[in-house]
Amino acid sequence: MESFCDLNIMYPKPGKEHQHYEICAQLGYRTIAFNHVVDMSKAFVKNQLRLNLPKHTLEKTTTLRVLKRVTLICSESNQLRALKNPQLNEFDIVAVCPTTEELLSQCIQAFQHSFQILALDFTKRLPFRLKHSHLVPCKMNNILVEICYVSAIKDSGSCRNIVSNSKDLNWTSRGRGFIISSGAEDPLFLRGPYDVINLVSLFGISFKSAKAALSTNSEVIFLKGLSRTQTFNGIIQSGQISDKSDEWKLPEIMDLKECSIDPSSKKIKV
Repeated sequence: MESFCDLNIMYPKPGKEHQHYEICAQLGYRTIAFNHVVDMSKAFVKNQLRLNLPKHTLEKTTTLRVLKRVTLICSESNQLRALKNPQLNEFDIVAVCPTTEELLSQCIQAFQHSFQILALDFTKRLPFRLKHSHLVPCKMNNILVEICYVSAIKDSGSCRNIVSNSKDLNWTSRGRGFIISSGAEDPLFLRGPYDVINLVSLFGISFKSAKAALSTNSEVIFLKGLSRTQTFNGIIQSGQISDKSDEWKLPEIMDLKECSIDPSSKKIKV
C-alpha cells in the first residue's frame, strides 16, 4: 500500500486542524505538512530577522503523520542567510522560493543542505528557464521541485502557466526529481491521490512519475529533514598507529576512553 503525502497545506486557524485531518484521511493521505509562508522582503525589521512563525500547537492525530513546513520567498541574495537561522529547526521541512535565476543558483550551490524543497511559483511565467544544470545539483542533494495543483483548478490563467511550467520541468528532469502538492488554503480544494495523478496527466506527467511524486519522493524530503535537524556538521580525522605505545601521538583533545583500537587494522575508530 502506497503512503501518499501532501506537503503543502496552508496553516489552519487554531482549533481547525481536525477538519483537515478528517478530509485528508478520507482521501487516502498518510502524511501531510502545514505550510507557513514568509516573504523575506518584509521579514527584516531594523536588520533583525522576524519570521512571525505560528505559535499555536497543532492538535495531534493518530491517523496521520503531521509535519510543519516553512517557505521562504527570497528576492535578494542577502535574504538567503535566513536559511541558517536556528528558528527554522522548529520545522520538519524548509522550502525556498527564489525569484531570479541568480538566487536559484546560490540556493543550490551554497545552501543545499539547509532546505529540501524548491518551491517555484508556477502560477506565473518563470523569469528564467529551468535547465538541466539546475536540476542535477538538486538531485545530488535531495532537493525536489514542487508542483502545486490547486491554482490550476481555481483559475484558468494560472492553469495555463502551471501546465506550461510543469511540462518544461517534466521534460528537463526526465520525469524525476519533483513532488506534487496541493497548496490548498481551504481543505475543500483537496483532491485524492489518484484524482491528482489523473489531473497532472494533462501536464504531460506519466502515471509512474506522478505516483512517485506523491509518495516515495515526499519520503525523501522527510528523511532529509531529519538529517537537517538532528545531526551536526563536524570533521573526523582518521589516522594509523603501529601499536599501543604510539597512543601518545593522538591529539590531547581526543579522549582515548571513547576510542576503540582495532589491532588487526591498526586504525582508530571514534
